[in-house]
Amino acid sequence: MLKKIGIAMALLLLIIGGIFISNSSEIFSQKGYFAKSTNGLKVGSDIDFVLPNQHDKPTKLDDTTKKVIFVFAKPTGHIVKNYLATQSVDFLPSKNMLFVADISPMPVAIRNLMAMPDLRKSHFSVLLTFEPTLTKPFYDENHKDQIIITTLDNKKITKVIYATNEKEFLDAIK
Repeated sequence: MLKKIGIAMALLLLIIGGIFISNSSEIFSQKGYFAKSTNGLKVGSDIDFVLPNQHDKPTKLDDTTKKVIFVFAKPTGHIVKNYLATQSVDFLPSKNMLFVADISPMPVAIRNLMAMPDLRKSHFSVLLTFEPTLTKPFYDENHKDQIIITTLDNKKITKVIYATNEKEFLDAIK
């Protein structure tokens, strides 16, 4: 009996390992995606990007975008995600606003098996920086644990607000 349990456990581990290996390749094509900034997420900086959303649909920053919300850490991402989940489907588009989340530090297998299925359930678009080259133009170690809300005028940052909780975030997106 013990031998049968051991064999069953070994088979189960092989199956689980196979799932992780088969799901550990990048699900996003890198073709056509880019991110650039003249000086990070600072006032006066020009930014531009084409990033995939959680459904791998390319989204281009355009001149009509008024605000971009950036998150680089899981806790701040949850603050934004939880708030947006309570809003109407057209909340972000009606405000000419985009939401960008950095998922590049996440292991690809975890991203594919857990994060992406969860993100795909969202009724709002989450633009994703899925590799360091897409994150680097916007990332600042000093603000990695904050929600960064940039106000834009023709892709030029005119204002930057840092939020650490839901109240500060809500005040910043008004």
